[in-house]
Amino acid sequence: MAISLRESVEIGLADIWTRKVRTAVTVVGIILGVMSIMVVLAIVNGMNKSTLQWMEERGGLNKIDVHRNWEMDRKDWSLASFSLSELKLIRSLIPEAAAFTPEISDRSTGITKGELYFQTSVSGVFPDMTIVDEWNISEGRFINYFDINNSNNVIVLGSKAATELFSNHNPIGEYVYMQGQALKVIGIMQEKYLKMQGGWGGENALEYMNRRAFIPLTTMLHKISPNQTIDELSIKASSPEKALKLKTKLENILLNLKQGKKLFEVSSIKEQMDQMKQNSLMFTVIFVLIAVISLLVGGIVIMNIMLASIQERTREIGVRLAIGARRIDIFIQFMVQTILITTLGGVIGIVLGYAILNMVGTYLSMELVASLSMIYAALAVSVGVGLVFGIMPAVRASNLDPVNALRNE
Repeated sequence: MAISLRESVEIGLADIWTRKVRTAVTVVGIILGVMSIMVVLAIVNGMNKSTLQWMEERGGLNKIDVHRNWEMDRKDWSLASFSLSELKLIRSLIPEAAAFTPEISDRSTGITKGELYFQTSVSGVFPDMTIVDEWNISEGRFINYFDINNSNNVIVLGSKAATELFSNHNPIGEYVYMQGQALKVIGIMQEKYLKMQGGWGGENALEYMNRRAFIPLTTMLHKISPNQTIDELSIKASSPEKALKLKTKLENILLNLKQGKKLFEVSSIKEQMDQMKQNSLMFTVIFVLIAVISLLVGGIVIMNIMLASIQERTREIGVRLAIGARRIDIFIQFMVQTILITTLGGVIGIVLGYAILNMVGTYLSMELVASLSMIYAALAVSVGVGLVFGIMPAVRASNLDPVNALRNE
């Protein structure tokens, strides 16, 4: 008499219910392993989301940065800069770029307004900076090419800089001073905000951007810091996919422009994101393997418990074989029971894992992100443990001799 799959499930559930305490002890390892997998995957997802938000807030995956190659020969350091004519040439050679801006930053001095002094980073830029960094104006306007061509004494303040210098007053049209130059405030940048992860520093990971200020590049070169050189560029591609191709083109342009010397490094945010994903994948694999150790321990315990169960139910197995049950039916019956136990542990582990995510996130001061893929992975692993560690007991049960099994007391 064949045993149907439904009957095997019913028998398995009945045995689990009858031996509740033993089942609970059996699945502890599975529960802990699945909980660990849930938490690890949620941490990795949270880190990936936070990193992507960080990159998006600073220009997105379309952005390409050019900066000095600090590994070059020291005697070539003086050559690692761009003239205004070279900037114009580079821009003309990459018409496919959506935006282009050089940058010079002066971090040695701050801005004053009367007796107030605000330490900040003032950058000389082109009008495309707002496009490259995807950072809009909240009040007034940004620098334009009229300001660039005439080296106008104008300045755009970050939201924090504006608040510190002018409190609640509207700064548009007012003057601040830097290096003896009076600079007219023409705009205020929108506030940037990204919740700090990991409990480091303040609450806003982008607060440093709100403290910045911007003036025309030519004003910086001709009036504020004439000794500065242009050694940083930021370019915006039309899409993340085209950014990699544009990066390669830029590398070739710069090599030709500087007589084959690699004076500059060209980095793509898209490449950095891809590298980060690879690193996070390695991180995930390592920590999931650690969690799997707990699952293996749980699997070994389940295998031993099932072997003990077979010993207890030897006569029952003999009766089933004697009245027509096939050996494959006995095999399936015990495999189903093992998988039911590990799946039960997996479900409990998933529920408890979700329940502690907020607690773990609060402890680590970071956002943990749950996803359906986590549930699928946890269930797949728990079912897989049942399949692997259920084979030996199931084979042993199906190979019992009916006559000897019936003699068992």
